[in-house]
Amino acid sequence: MPIIQNDYSVREEGSTVFHYLAVPQNKELFYYSTSAGRELWKRDYSLERKDINNYMINYLLRGRATLSVNGQELPLRHGDLTFLHLGGHSTLSCCEEGTEVIFFHVLGAQTQDIYNTFREKGGCILHNVPEDLMTKTFQRFAALVGAADGFYGQSRILYGLLTEILRLRDLESQPEYPKFIDKILCHILYSCPPPTPAEVAAHFGFSPIYLERLFKRYVGESMRSYILRQKYAFACRFLADTDMTVDEVARRVGYSDAKGLIVLFAKFGKLTPLAYRKKVRGKP
Repeated sequence: MPIIQNDYSVREEGSTVFHYLAVPQNKELFYYSTSAGRELWKRDYSLERKDINNYMINYLLRGRATLSVNGQELPLRHGDLTFLHLGGHSTLSCCEEGTEVIFFHVLGAQTQDIYNTFREKGGCILHNVPEDLMTKTFQRFAALVGAADGFYGQSRILYGLLTEILRLRDLESQPEYPKFIDKILCHILYSCPPPTPAEVAAHFGFSPIYLERLFKRYVGESMRSYILRQKYAFACRFLADTDMTVDEVARRVGYSDAKGLIVLFAKFGKLTPLAYRKKVRGKP
């Protein structure tokens, strides 16, 4: 029995739900949602699911809930995001009147790979997810429901959400570093284009050789390698979410022309920048 519904109690006023969304013809090229919504739950809300080949992203905007996964009880509070494969046995129950959630049921492309990577780095719950990320993602997604060629836009929105969830999981799973290493990591993560190792050393007043030794000791990889991965992450987001040319993306992440970006993509992925853009946008 795939779904056992028990007291599916949602306040219609204040809820926006899209059930049974149309799916794209070529499911291998898209990240797509079979249903999505922003719901206000009544106190007796409870939904039990089993044997469903789908992935659920569920985020608590306010209130409290309990998630039971294969018999394990997990409390949920504001800011908690759950990422589940519904093939197992799970029950989601409301613990407080007026609990509000945003959810997406996601399939397509490499959702399974993203889910597996997420679970390898921790459990099914990601804590302290920014509310703004989820509300804006849902608003953008909802605006495209039923729109001509809306699949392409929705696919890009879901891809952006999935990659951001993985980025947040990476940050959550990182070990605690000394404060000065945290500052260096934040400087690299939030500078675009990412600085060179020499620029980082100059910014923090260290000699390049000394800082490189400290960085590798605490982070476990060279600063150059870490910066290259950030360049690749920035480039992927620009290619997926903007219409900048490959040359423009290359300059934005710190290269003088597209050649540097092509070499970067050869190092971290199997696709050229243009092939990557076509894939994530669902265009053959």
